[in-house]
Amino acid sequence: MGGSNSKADLADILVALAQNDVSPDAHDFWDELWKLDTTAEDVFELITPEDVRHLRRERPENVVTLFTQATAQLCQIVHTPVPMYFGQALNCVRVLTRILPFLLEEHDEFSEKLCWGIDSTEDDEAAEPLARLVVHATLHLLFLPGFTVDASAFEDEPDDALVPSRALWAPGLGGLDARPAASLALDRNRAEVLRLLLAASCEPLYSSAETFDPWASRWLRAATARDAPNAKLLLYALLNSVCAYDPTGLGVPYGGHLASDAPATVVALAAQALVVLLDYGGGAPKTTEDINVFRELLASISGGDNFDFLFLGLARLLNNVHEALNTTLPGSLAQIECYQEILILVWKLVELNENFAKHILTECDVCRIVVPCCFLAHQSRKDPSRVGLVHICTFILLKLSGERQFSVALNKPFDEKLPTDLPRFEGTHADLVVVVLHRMVVSGGDRLQPLYNCFLTVLCNVSPYARSLSLVAAVKLVSLFELFTSPRILYAAEGNQGHVALLLEIFNNLIQYQYGGNSHLIYAIVRRKSVFDALDKLTLPGAIAAAVEREAQRAALRKGEEHTPSEEEAPLPRVAPGTAAFLPSAEWLRRVKAELPLSTIMRLLHHLAPQIEELIARADYSLDEEAILGFIRSTTMVGLLPVPHAIVVRKYQPNTFTSLWFTAFLWGVVFLQNQAPPLFDGPAIRLFTVSVV
Repeated sequence: MGGSNSKADLADILVALAQNDVSPDAHDFWDELWKLDTTAEDVFELITPEDVRHLRRERPENVVTLFTQATAQLCQIVHTPVPMYFGQALNCVRVLTRILPFLLEEHDEFSEKLCWGIDSTEDDEAAEPLARLVVHATLHLLFLPGFTVDASAFEDEPDDALVPSRALWAPGLGGLDARPAASLALDRNRAEVLRLLLAASCEPLYSSAETFDPWASRWLRAATARDAPNAKLLLYALLNSVCAYDPTGLGVPYGGHLASDAPATVVALAAQALVVLLDYGGGAPKTTEDINVFRELLASISGGDNFDFLFLGLARLLNNVHEALNTTLPGSLAQIECYQEILILVWKLVELNENFAKHILTECDVCRIVVPCCFLAHQSRKDPSRVGLVHICTFILLKLSGERQFSVALNKPFDEKLPTDLPRFEGTHADLVVVVLHRMVVSGGDRLQPLYNCFLTVLCNVSPYARSLSLVAAVKLVSLFELFTSPRILYAAEGNQGHVALLLEIFNNLIQYQYGGNSHLIYAIVRRKSVFDALDKLTLPGAIAAAVEREAQRAALRKGEEHTPSEEEAPLPRVAPGTAAFLPSAEWLRRVKAELPLSTIMRLLHHLAPQIEELIARADYSLDEEAILGFIRSTTMVGLLPVPHAIVVRKYQPNTFTSLWFTAFLWGVVFLQNQAPPLFDGPAIRLFTVSVV
């Protein structure tokens, strides 16, 4: 820790910088700054955002000297890693980490010239832009012997080694098979340099969503170019740090709490650095020079052992979130805080490495990813600050559901007891997905309405392969149909019949391809026969009357007369002020009739409903449900239903809007996870809006 005198000395130096122009030749003054015994907390506490902005406005030459000298010292320590100067290097890292975001928040001539201008009068090294020198020095510092890796890390490495394995921070990819001896000092230094890497990569934060260009940041271009130092070593080190991490610590209750928090901090920062580096250039390249070496390297990872290591590590961390809440001894299992970063990393791996995606679907228990996605989405559904978390979980399920192996894997029995208020059921992971997505609709609030189509598409992709839905899941599916065909949803906006069409496709898939194992669903459909009949017989006058009644409910809601919806009702969609209410037309009704595939279900009901009614009547209306289910299972529909339709699988298709969403989401996570000390100043951010609750 920094001494009180050092902290006071730093405060005096900052006052002097704010009040006077200090010459670059004032060596005693600058040497005192770099040799102070301070901490990152001291630097962040004493150098406020307004201090940096004041220096930019009033003392720009001091900023130039500060930035230039800090960069030069880092370059020197990279070339000559003498341990006695490591303290000075850390001071330079801390100062640069503090001031860089404030240099990048304004795209003005001063920042452009300082960061990317070249002073040809200096020596050869200084002929490179300072920004590029900072980035390259940072990538070197992450593997500096004695500073962030063992002093002998680069000695006696074989010529054919992919990377210097002893320079890796944890075992896994790259040949390191044993965990290096724990070192609190190395971990702390890694954490500080990773924060500098994040600070140097933060340019996207200061672009508005409207003007954002995924290839625009020259800082990230320098960090992800093919000549970026230690690129493969860095990718492997970061992946290994994340995927080899075990939050259980010593393997005993409360073991994770006994160790220092330095490893957990490094894991979180490693995950953040990974997703930031992998996100750069998320759109299509504009020129042949637009490359991201980290995306290329991630895509090139191969081998079943490597894929197993990555999958098992990521799954272990994601499942830790609910496992930590579900222990016999409260708080005995430490819970990770970087699960959102882990979810983004899962997405990047599935998106960029087709072989990894194929491997986890065919060789791994992919349900180990499904459960935490369902749990986290469900637990976050009502929290406005966690809407992004719901989106990423949904996108992962949507991406995976586009593959047949995923849907087949969901038939694995589900017997976990999650710490949620979900209804209990005995069934499979497919049941879990149905029950969770039903709850997301009925109690997720209007912020989740844009995801309704994604929820239903996941269920639609899974449905042809769901061998036997539980009673609970079957009832939830039919209740979703009743909800989406109700006037409160169907007439909320033109096009809402698309939700109904997806639900009908779900039912058709289950009836045509999995009839024998889904007697619960068939009976639930028969019991709601009136709902299907009403849709089949829908007329224009009836639709108009229902829409008018819905508008009356909307008016009552505005006046505060509407009742609070129950858990099974879902909120009445909000229509933007000034938006005209939707009124059905003859053309709308014609389109609805054409789009809704009702024929299979109506034939089923026409044939089966009278038989079940007769069966119940013969038993004097005392027939138990199991007997009815047995009758359904023994009844064949061969020859009575239309010829089975082709299975349609809807795959996730990336576009510029989703790429921008992922960028905004991951930077939102990085911003929130770096509040102690605060790496970025919220009000200056333009990529998203920072609200203080």
